Amino acid sequence: MLRKTFLQRLAMIGGAIVLIPSGLLNSCTYKPEPLKNIEDIDPALLDEIGETIIPATPGVPGAKATGIGAYMITMLKDCFREEQQKLCIEGLNNLNRKCAAQYHTPFIELNPDQKNELLRGLQEEALNSGEKHYFDILKGLTLNGYFSSEIGMTEARAYEPIPGRYISCMPLKKGQKPWAV
Repeated sequence: MLRKTFLQRLAMIGGAIVLIPSGLLNSCTYKPEPLKNIEDIDPALLDEIGETIIPATPGVPGAKATGIGAYMITMLKDCFREEQQKLCIEGLNNLNRKCAAQYHTPFIELNPDQKNELLRGLQEEALNSGEKHYFDILKGLTLNGYFSSEIGMTEARAYEPIPGRYISCMPLKKGQKPWAV
């Protein structure tokens, strides 16, 4: 009888450990690891930022579907000056610190409303700042990457592989997609 009771209690303890959310087993505070260079940036983080800027809608995939995170890292690495790269890295560190202070969790794990709230705050910060802001770079990379991708050109916009004549100013009907040129 003692063996049976011991095994039952052992199974209950094992089950409780499995069922307890992992957040309860970790410390209560999220401490982000500071990024030091471009290689430290997680593409999944940039995918989530991109998806928050250009979310999926019915019938049109969002920025994450284009692999925007990998695109942004490649562009930062290959096309941006060192001071712009440092601005982005420090900005992402700032974003991680804000997530830790406000929500005690990484940006990737926030719900969509929290992500929108954070990015709206960054947008306001960028608009009110007199100097170059990292959010401007991230937003610009997201828009350029998305609308130059196959998904952005063929699904988010009306795509004509063989265009007709040139019309410089053509009104759009309600709900019509803009043309991809």
